[in-house]
Amino acid sequence: MRGMKLRQGVALAGLFMLGACGGSGSGGSGNGSLEAVATSPATAAKLSAYTQAYNALLETYGLPATAKAYKEARVASQSPSETITISDGWLENEADKLKAARALPGALGPVDAAAEKLDTALQKVLARLKPLYAYYNTKAYRADGLKRGKAEDAQMTAEFDAALAAMDEFNAALTKQRRAGAEAELATLKQSGDTVAYNTKLAMQQAEDLVGLFDKPEDLRDPAVFAKGDALAGSLEKLLADQQKAIADAKAKAKEPVETSRLSISGLVVDMLGSMIGQYRQVKQSHSANDAEAMVDSYNRAVGLANDMP
Repeated sequence: MRGMKLRQGVALAGLFMLGACGGSGSGGSGNGSLEAVATSPATAAKLSAYTQAYNALLETYGLPATAKAYKEARVASQSPSETITISDGWLENEADKLKAARALPGALGPVDAAAEKLDTALQKVLARLKPLYAYYNTKAYRADGLKRGKAEDAQMTAEFDAALAAMDEFNAALTKQRRAGAEAELATLKQSGDTVAYNTKLAMQQAEDLVGLFDKPEDLRDPAVFAKGDALAGSLEKLLADQQKAIADAKAKAKEPVETSRLSISGLVVDMLGSMIGQYRQVKQSHSANDAEAMVDSYNRAVGLANDMP
């Protein structure tokens, strides 16, 4: 609990939009303007690619999990006679996704800068981790008495920590960028009459706010944090009840299989966010970091479902 850091996934920007937003400007200037997302299809596509790259880093074999596995090996306190294993995760594939997103057209000033910093940090991790993985996997550490492993342990840990910090900065930039256009997107959805899409977008936004309340251990016992959480959970719970009715009404009118599929996934999002609310209430009672992690896991699963929506 002392080192608690809960990292939540990110729903794709513009995910539920019916068409590209209009407006002047291409978003191609390098001024870092937040409004670029709403005015350029290129910047919207780049933002979605960045979001997918960030979510990939959160997966089972992503950066936080790989860093945790390395630290849990406790190399500095081990002896060569011990069995030492580390993981290289899927970091190379995930770093490639980020690099591909960076190469897309469109300028997203602060997000581009944060992506460059994260890319650099990931390359440093990979440059040291891949040879170390081979070193432990082949048990070469037994041949040199763990000399190399101990010599590189502090630097490997520092490079993981730098990458995790860069990942958090990247997420903060992504969140700020996406939120800049959120109200306009919600207004467009409301005007379109697509109640299910509107409710899904709003529910994901409220859920993100709820899990975002818990960032450090003391948050788990702060009455002010739970006062905000109770208000968000109550609002979200009501919205999910409205959404269940909206989905049922839409299903009765649906004619195309793709629409039925979208509505079914919307229902699964409702269920997962309902579980998240239940886990929030468990956190309020237990003040447990493990329960908080379960809450964020449910949110992340809801993000995955929403992002896979046809």
